[in-house]
Amino acid sequence: MVRIKSVLDILAYGIALLGFVPLVAYLDMIPRFLFPAVLLFAVVADRRDTILRGHLPTVISLLFFVYFGIQFSRDNLVGPAVNLLVVLLAVRLASEKGSRHYLQIYALALFALAGSSLLNLSAAFLVYLLLLLVLIAVSLVLLTFYDRDGDTAIARDGMMKVVTVAASMPLAAMPLILLFFVILPRTQFPLWNVLNVASGAATGLSDKVQPGTAPAVAEVKNVVFRADSQPLTKNQLYWRGVVLNTLEGGSWVRKPVPGAEWSVPGAGRGVSQTIFPEPGKSRYLLALNVPRDLTGVRFATAPDIVHTIIPSGRRLRYETQSVPGAVIRTSRGIDRTFYLQLPPGLSPRLVSLGRQMAQRGKTDTDRLALLERYFVDRKLRYATKDLPTGSDPLAQFLLDGKPGHCEFFASTLAVLLRAADVPARLVGGYYGGDYNAVGGYYVVTEERAHVWVEAYLDGKGWVTVDPSAWAVNFAGVGGAEEQGFTRRVRMYLDSFSYFWNLTVINYDLERQISILNRANTGLRRLSFPSHLSLRLLLIPVVLLLAALVVWRVCVWQKVGREERLLKILFTLVRRRYGVEWPPDKGLHELARTLDEPRITRFVQMYGDVVYHDRKLSRDEYIRLRSLLAELRAAPH
Repeated sequence: MVRIKSVLDILAYGIALLGFVPLVAYLDMIPRFLFPAVLLFAVVADRRDTILRGHLPTVISLLFFVYFGIQFSRDNLVGPAVNLLVVLLAVRLASEKGSRHYLQIYALALFALAGSSLLNLSAAFLVYLLLLLVLIAVSLVLLTFYDRDGDTAIARDGMMKVVTVAASMPLAAMPLILLFFVILPRTQFPLWNVLNVASGAATGLSDKVQPGTAPAVAEVKNVVFRADSQPLTKNQLYWRGVVLNTLEGGSWVRKPVPGAEWSVPGAGRGVSQTIFPEPGKSRYLLALNVPRDLTGVRFATAPDIVHTIIPSGRRLRYETQSVPGAVIRTSRGIDRTFYLQLPPGLSPRLVSLGRQMAQRGKTDTDRLALLERYFVDRKLRYATKDLPTGSDPLAQFLLDGKPGHCEFFASTLAVLLRAADVPARLVGGYYGGDYNAVGGYYVVTEERAHVWVEAYLDGKGWVTVDPSAWAVNFAGVGGAEEQGFTRRVRMYLDSFSYFWNLTVINYDLERQISILNRANTGLRRLSFPSHLSLRLLLIPVVLLLAALVVWRVCVWQKVGREERLLKILFTLVRRRYGVEWPPDKGLHELARTLDEPRITRFVQMYGDVVYHDRKLSRDEYIRLRSLLAELRAAPH
């Protein structure tokens, strides 16, 4: 036997966990560690009956309410609210549990899960919601037993039947859920991002590159975008975002392109991509370097092929055509003076080195080749820790041999090129990506942010140069890809998120209206031009009706004559006398209770046959049916 109370406790733990887990990443330290500790305490306390009693849970709840209440502000509403919900849920788990207390746990867990949707709209929310609904449905059914008797116990087989039936109840709502999915509008961002834009995650590119400001760079693994594309070689995976064309002090920044310069990518094989950016603050549209065309979103294009989004309030999805590694041509030329500017205060050693390269190389191509050889000979190392800092970080990196990351490699090369009279600028974006073979797309994370150089060579145009590739250890930059089972699991999980965004989050009002318009057009075109077409439409209807008849006959035949007669008798008794007669009371007792001559004759004839282990003959069956027909026709 299984106690209802024990099952309800286990379900309460599971429901509470489903409300807590989606919020873990957004909680303060106190609720993040308090909840697991209290949950363990509750499991032990429920077994030993040492739970919190009296007014203590209420006092604790009030204290936390005051603590988080004073943190509320116009810019900080959701944080204190979800922290308080989790604490209240923990307190309720550790307290006395009656019927209303279980209902409070269910409500708090639902509110906590709803709070997570304000902060994140990942596909995991749907999984948590479905599991939570199933567990709550089972719990509500068991509560009906628990309300009658708190010590009720059910056999294991019976408990399994109750749980199975209750768990299937949410499935009955699926048609309605699908209908609401089609017709109801939805937000494409977490609601708190819509209400408070300033609280959004700071993913995306920066308008400034300033090497030497910190001794280390943190590696953040947040997904920046996914790109539906064919597999490409690693040296093609440069995702262009922003061009930084001016060096001010020690920082590279972006300023308007001067003159009549206008750039177009050179010839080459095009590669198509569909880009799905994650919500963030970046205003630049990313694409494989060099993008030739971009559609599907409103944007502005700068002369140096930088695409800037025009805000639309929608989650982005756009298509691009790129020519990987193409030379960028400028039909109207460039303002060389603008791309050769160097601020005062630069390292004299770097400027002197650049001037030497200008003297040794006759052409722009020669000078670039000389600088590449110089970098390679220095055997520089690529790193994100122990970076140069101070007033002259670039000289420390190149001339003193300290390690550096992409900002050091690109900034140093661009400075040397300008000092060598070769126009140069920086390009910010991302390098590499993990290809998901399950979904056929690349996943690019924040840690893959990268900076490289574009040098303008006479007679060619802007040429992409990545000096980071000249580091002795650059082949290992980005880390080795996971292999085997772990990688497959990660790909499947990310594919789930990808298709969630594709089919659910990106399913907006525009697509809803499009579906309704297509349906309306289809109905208007529906016609019956001839009798033949009408007959053809009737054929499946007739076949369906025939199948239903056959199914009904088969079911009817599986039930014996005796069972069918009893079923008809009990139905008549219920309708005529309002009596639900249990079969286990016996037919003779029914006849004595109702004192109806036709029922008495029916019972006598039926009992003489069935109670003597004999089947009804055809004549007996007809006579019994006649008695039931007389009873049905007789006035009340």
